[in-house]
Amino acid sequence: MELSKVEGAGVEREISIIFQVFDCVIPDGEGTYLAAPISTGPRYFSLLEQHRVADFNGLIDAIGEAEYLRLVRWPNVRDGEETASRLRSAGVRNLINTGPIFIDRWDGKDYMTLCLALIARKVSRVYFHPDWAFSSGAVEEFVFCAQRNIELRTLDDRELTLIEGRDALERVQQALQSFPEATEILRGQIAVIESLSSHKKAQKAQNRLA
Repeated sequence: MELSKVEGAGVEREISIIFQVFDCVIPDGEGTYLAAPISTGPRYFSLLEQHRVADFNGLIDAIGEAEYLRLVRWPNVRDGEETASRLRSAGVRNLINTGPIFIDRWDGKDYMTLCLALIARKVSRVYFHPDWAFSSGAVEEFVFCAQRNIELRTLDDRELTLIEGRDALERVQQALQSFPEATEILRGQIAVIESLSSHKKAQKAQNRLA
């Protein structure tokens, strides 16, 4: 491995620095990854409902950033750390859990740029937290992995199929009917998963005929 001075500025430079850290410990393609709620999840939607607001900006206006961090992000991070610890104790190696990474000026897109880049380069298997379908980031990671044939697993190390993923998203879509923006995003992700599933079925049928 050859390290070099990190050039550039801003988010791109910070992501490059984080990658250099991972390069020191995890060879490309040999990592595993935990997909779990960090900034959203059930805690987030419960607070939206409690304060009768529709989105993140409304929630911050209602309770402030410090309270959001205390009630949503930090509990999600602790939960993710405990989950990652259990997976490591069960023998999962080279597990990446990005939950504890917190850079104050980053927004959700910046975190997803990092996470998807890590998965693309470092990861061969992703473990999904039971609440993953309530997490906008974890849902994006599910679709990203499915498109690239990266292995999808439950926490008990069972295959998480595309059909199971679609069904989980449909259940969450029903549960979040009072949040139109979230359900519209889920509708689009469900359509992508159904398309991927149909394509894979067609490929299998062609392989049987070959």
